[in-house]
Amino acid sequence: MTASRRTQLIRFGAWTGLATLAVLVAVIAARTETGVRRIASLMSPEPPAAARSAKELQLANRAFDQEAEQRRLSEAIRMLAADRDRLLARVSTLERNVEDVTGSIAKAPPAAANLVAPQAAPEPAAPAQSRVAAGHLATGSPAGAESVATKTEFGVDLGTNATIEGLRALWARLKANQPGLLEGLRPVMALREGPRGGAPELRLIAGPLANASVAARLCAALAAAGQACQPAVFDGQRLALR
Repeated sequence: MTASRRTQLIRFGAWTGLATLAVLVAVIAARTETGVRRIASLMSPEPPAAARSAKELQLANRAFDQEAEQRRLSEAIRMLAADRDRLLARVSTLERNVEDVTGSIAKAPPAAANLVAPQAAPEPAAPAQSRVAAGHLATGSPAGAESVATKTEFGVDLGTNATIEGLRALWARLKANQPGLLEGLRPVMALREGPRGGAPELRLIAGPLANASVAARLCAALAAAGQACQPAVFDGQRLALR
């Protein structure tokens, strides 16, 4: 046997001995308490610290999203409650206005006699507004003391307001702006259905006029002066002026 061959066998035997010694040391270490804990930690299904941190972060994000959703729901509920309160307040205001109108109709005293003095025939050169005013007075029926018309008479609808005081102010303004056209007419307030079947409205009606044609001519003159107007039946509760 050559020297190189003997050297290789010696090295192989040394490596085999070291490997055997390492296995024996591992077996002995595994039988100790520390070794058992290490082996158990290696074989445990518990995820590493990085995985636990990611899972905890995911749970925290989910809890935050749930809290944010709860806050959004609470805010939506609060806004719905506020809208409901506003609607209830508006309904209460409309009910009070209707009660004021019906109460005024029930308690209104008889009107005093207020006969309209006959007017002289207009001059041919008089303005168009004066001709319309004189025309509706000359052809109009006698203005009685009744607060509600006792027969079918015509008038002009001059607008609306939410309160009786507002109707008084509207009539005072119109009389000041168009004294010639509204001379001899008296105002009544009527409760009419709102547009498109809406809530009832208080309307200002002025009259009486002889017929629908006179009412249409008066409305045309008022419209030319910039005042909204439409022919209407002169029927309603007398508007007491203060």
